[in-house]
Amino acid sequence: MTRREIHVEEELTALLDGALEPARRAEVEAHLAGCAGCRAGRDSLAAALATIGTLPPPAPPLPGFEQRFYARLAREAPRRRSLLERLGARPLRWLVPATGLAAALAVGIWVRQDRQRADLEMARHLDLLENYVEVASLDLVETPEDLDVVVHLDEIREGHP
Repeated sequence: MTRREIHVEEELTALLDGALEPARRAEVEAHLAGCAGCRAGRDSLAAALATIGTLPPPAPPLPGFEQRFYARLAREAPRRRSLLERLGARPLRWLVPATGLAAALAVGIWVRQDRQRADLEMARHLDLLENYVEVASLDLVETPEDLDVVVHLDEIREGHP
């Protein structure tokens, strides 16, 4: 691909401002001669610049503006930056969500292991829990979860897990 085949939209402002080197200016103008899209972009940009040129100049700042500006800057106490700001918060953005995820994962593993330990403990005493009526009469079932475990163990004993 030659330089002429590459579009020149990024260089149109420099062309209109007269800021291109003579050789590059010639290349851009040669491209514009054969590219209607880039010519339309140049014409649109030239029209916008002409419109901006018709605007009145901005009003000068009010008297004392510069003094008030610098006085305000002096009044603004530099605030202390946090540790994350001093270290650069961007690389550490992942730290908070990752820590939360790790904590949630650890709690989930702990709860699951705790349940497995409880199920194993109940299974060790399966002979005591074979008959729900006997278990209920001994007041070993205190919560609905206990009842679920007893029913599940009974199903395992019957061969219908």
